[in-house]
Amino acid sequence: MNTLSSFKSAVMAANKGLVLFFRSERGLIATLFILYFIATLTLTGLTFRASQIAQLSQTRSTLLTAARSGGHLIGRYFHDIYSLNRQPGDVHYRLIVETLDQLVADLPEVEYVYSMDVVGDQAFFIVSNETRLDLQRGTPSRFYNPYGSAPKELFEAYHSKTDIFTPVYTNEWGTFRSAFVPTKRSDGSYFVMAADMKVDSPNTLLINSLKLAALVSLIGLAPIYPLLRVYHRLRRRREEELEAELYFDPITGLPRITKMEADLADNTEPLGGILINLDEFHAVNTLFGYEVGDHLLAEIAQALRAQLPADTKLYRSLVDEYFILLRGYDETRAVQLTSRLLASVFEPIEADEQRRITLTARAGLVLNEIDPVRLQHDAREAMDEAARSGIEMLVFSDALRPEQRYEDNLHWLNVLNDAFRDHRVRPWFQPILDTTEGKIRHYEALARVVDKDGKIHTPFHFLPVIRKSHLYRQLTCAIIDQSFALFGPLTSSLSINLTRFDLMDEETIAYLLQEYEHHGLHGRLIIEVIESESIGYQDEVLRVLKQLKLAGIKLAIDDFGSGYSNFDQMLKIDADYLKIDGSLISCVLTSHKAGALVDAIISFASSLDIPLIAEFVEDQKILDYLKIRGVQFMQGFTIGRPAPADQQQIL
Repeated sequence: MNTLSSFKSAVMAANKGLVLFFRSERGLIATLFILYFIATLTLTGLTFRASQIAQLSQTRSTLLTAARSGGHLIGRYFHDIYSLNRQPGDVHYRLIVETLDQLVADLPEVEYVYSMDVVGDQAFFIVSNETRLDLQRGTPSRFYNPYGSAPKELFEAYHSKTDIFTPVYTNEWGTFRSAFVPTKRSDGSYFVMAADMKVDSPNTLLINSLKLAALVSLIGLAPIYPLLRVYHRLRRRREEELEAELYFDPITGLPRITKMEADLADNTEPLGGILINLDEFHAVNTLFGYEVGDHLLAEIAQALRAQLPADTKLYRSLVDEYFILLRGYDETRAVQLTSRLLASVFEPIEADEQRRITLTARAGLVLNEIDPVRLQHDAREAMDEAARSGIEMLVFSDALRPEQRYEDNLHWLNVLNDAFRDHRVRPWFQPILDTTEGKIRHYEALARVVDKDGKIHTPFHFLPVIRKSHLYRQLTCAIIDQSFALFGPLTSSLSINLTRFDLMDEETIAYLLQEYEHHGLHGRLIIEVIESESIGYQDEVLRVLKQLKLAGIKLAIDDFGSGYSNFDQMLKIDADYLKIDGSLISCVLTSHKAGALVDAIISFASSLDIPLIAEFVEDQKILDYLKIRGVQFMQGFTIGRPAPADQQQIL
């Protein structure tokens, strides 16, 4: 009894002491501290949990956006065409890597965006962006690079055909979360688009939550829930803005090609497209810097936009490419529009106060295609074939498909073999007018093939095939042999075209010099070389050109004004004639910039006393315009069309 009473008394005394304590200043401080501690712990728990939820939600959205955007930027056709057994070209592969580099640069939270394939129980990297650390370690992206330590979530995503996200994990490089997005190829197989991003570890989240809770409790802010809601809304808005930025190119202001794919995902109407690729644009970035390169890309986008009617839409494709979407265009209208677009690219652009740069481009056209991915693929096939053929543009046809192209190549090789055997490879000649005398004293030899049915074929049809075969040298030598034999006893001058392949072929050059001496063409032979080839292979070509000059052969730079027009390099060639590019002459009366460039070329040639030859002189107005400005030689349909020697009055 006494013990119980003593205990009650002790409890009552303690309670009284506590009441007195908490009523005191020290007690008030302790109360505030306890409340602060409880509030901080409570808010820390709430903030930590909310941060985890936000991290999972935000990383999920960002990773999914990055992986899908990477898939759009690479393009489904890339994974349709290339596989473990068929690798892409280095230039195309590096363009894809650079495109992913730019995507990751636009998504600062994302560390990697890449695609992978699974073959059996082995995972392979197909293509990935590259970080600075990758380049320092010497581990750049490689096509079908084995991934020996692939996470199990990758295989789960591949086999289940569902999007899978890894939990937060930590390794020697940091703390990450990854997303794996299975993507279907046209043949029904799958590859996996993936994205990795660095995230805060749980310890970091807890520390940050504790700091925030302590600060909020200390300064008596409003409950954390409204703040988290505001934070979540702001974060969501930023993600929406970031996703919108993925569809627009900041350099040109144009929508990206991924925007077109998204807009046309449910398309059911036939469409057309033009893919324009700037030739050797990487050289601009190398020679003049990325700032100048970006300026040129923006200027070209503006020039293209100015040429486009309202029923078209312009997109930015890869680093040096533009895509124009067409609706309701037939082939004639599409080709006419492409010609205007290429002419606008060819016009010189002021890089800065001291430099003007002229670019060239190729274009691939495709019509009547519903699938936007196939639209791009076919346009690229046509553009690539145009580049291989050395022509400005090409309209896609089934003949460009790999199986059809192989069949066509065999057909043309058979036609050419028969033509060589039956002596049906012949030179035709186009007259060149000397405007100072009003007479024709020069002719250009042009190769023609006559098939068994008597149909005449120009190099447009057979040159891409023959360049890859043993028959190419035979073609050049056949034109040399017949042309030299015809012009030997005459007085007129003869010009023939030699490509880089000819100039680098010692047997071809030896045969040319032999026949040149044999037929007595001294002072009457002109060799035409393309400007871009004479500059692009400067050392090798200069050596051969010097050898020809020493033999008394004259040199003409063909298509002058179509390339970078680096006059300092052109002076080293010591040309006897400059042949103004036909794309400039054809629009000299309709384009102010083309006229200005032609005037600049005329002034340049006049200052060096180099005669000019204008090709593509198609009417009397162009002839009169150029004659007034001092262009001495003219070539084109208004002067005379190419024809066999027996239909010409060659003197």
